[in-house]
Amino acid sequence: MKPRQNRMLLPLSFDLTDRKIVLIGGGKAALEKFAQLRQTPCFLTIISPALLPELEAGISAPQTARIVSERRKFIPTDLEGAFMVFSAVDDVQVAEEIFQLCRAQNILINSADDKARCDFYTTAAINRGPIQVSVSTHGRFAGISAVLRRHLEKLLPGELDAEWEKIFALREKALALQSVIEKKSVITDIVRAIEERYFAVNDREIE
Repeated sequence: MKPRQNRMLLPLSFDLTDRKIVLIGGGKAALEKFAQLRQTPCFLTIISPALLPELEAGISAPQTARIVSERRKFIPTDLEGAFMVFSAVDDVQVAEEIFQLCRAQNILINSADDKARCDFYTTAAINRGPIQVSVSTHGRFAGISAVLRRHLEKLLPGELDAEWEKIFALREKALALQSVIEKKSVITDIVRAIEERYFAVNDREIE
C-alpha cells in the first residue's frame, strides 16, 4: 500500500443544500472552516463553549447557510442526522471520540490539522462568480495552498465575475445549434475570445 501522503485523492465539489453540517470548535481553525461553510446553503450547527469574537460576529451576519450555535461542549447526539462533520477542537481525546463516532455512523469528517482523522481535506478556494478554482496540498501544508491561491487570484481577473453568466448563456445557445461542426466552432471561438481578451497578458508575463 502506498504511503498516505503519496496517494492520489479525488477532487470533489459537494452540494450541501439542506444538508446538516456540524462544526465543533470555536477557535481560529473553526473560523477558517466557517468562512467557507457560511457560503453554502446548508444547515450548519456550531458547537463550542466559547467562540472567537470574529466567529461570533460572522454567525450574526447575513449568509447563505442557516446556522444554529450551541454554546456548550460536544455530546454524541450532536451527530444525529449529520452528513458531514468538521472537528476543530484542541482536546485530543475529544477529537478521537468525534472521529470514532463518525466512523461508526459513516459520517464524513474533517479534523483540523489532523490528517489521521480526516476523510477529506478542504481547499484554498478562489471564487469568481460561478467559477471556483481550488488549491490543495492534501492536508500537508495549508499555508502553501494559501500562497498559491493568492498568486492565482492575480491571474484570474475579477472583472470577469459579472460576465461569466453571459458567457455560459452564449455556450447554451451554441449547444442548441443543429450542426455539430458549427456548434464546436462557436464554442471554440468563445473560449479563444476569453483567453485572448483576459489571459494573453498574463501568459506573456509568465514567459
